[in-house]
Amino acid sequence: MGCTTFYTFDNKSINRNYYTCKTNAMKFIYSLLFIGAFIFNSTAQLGFDVGAKGQFNSTWLFNQNISDQGKEQDYAPSWGSNYGMLFGLRMGFFSLGLETNFGAHNAEYAGEFLTQSYTSMVNLKTFQMPVYLRFQNKGGAYFELGAQYNKVRSAMYTNDGFINYDKNVSVEYAKSYSNAFIGFGINRKILKSVPLGIIFGLRLQYGIKDAKGVDALGNSLSNTLLYPDYYKTRAAAAGLNFGLVYTIDTKEKESGY
Repeated sequence: MGCTTFYTFDNKSINRNYYTCKTNAMKFIYSLLFIGAFIFNSTAQLGFDVGAKGQFNSTWLFNQNISDQGKEQDYAPSWGSNYGMLFGLRMGFFSLGLETNFGAHNAEYAGEFLTQSYTSMVNLKTFQMPVYLRFQNKGGAYFELGAQYNKVRSAMYTNDGFINYDKNVSVEYAKSYSNAFIGFGINRKILKSVPLGIIFGLRLQYGIKDAKGVDALGNSLSNTLLYPDYYKTRAAAAGLNFGLVYTIDTKEKESGY
């Protein structure tokens, strides 16, 4: 799903870049639909899932220019969460899923600047749309892989040090970025007679598109005076995925999902 980068900024190059991105995204979506259609035609068991879910994550924003600053700018543990709805189309052991989530992706830092210790945090408010393929056995254990679109709704920077302050840094972040992810867990019905199940698992994510942004001191990472060599910002997360799922089977036979 990569997009070609153009280093000239005339209107023709911008338009070519836009259409390249759009074309690659559509190819990915069509590929998923093709796989889904193929398995749909070759399976006797079809089901639909709808549910509510949440996720609690360890969240990070990695950038090489921050990593190179030593004790002046260090990463610190940070946490985020999201919640939303999930939708799935199950075909035997295989399913195609989509989620719509709202949440926060945070990044925290600690260091020393001009002999003064400080801590800082970036809070990204996001809308997230993961699309994934899931493979699940009859016992309910599953493995999934997919891609997630992230829309940045707002970005706030907070610094606690010699002088405490916060500022809106939304203009410094990309309007959207994407992650790839893998996950595993279990999806089991609460009672065999009730089509309601519980999902519990682990999901690992890493950025495949540049989130841009600011450093631990709130300076733009696109500032060429501070950072002559530009590096992409990668959003990463690892967390627990949990939810309730209602399943509609097209057959009365128990499918094990």
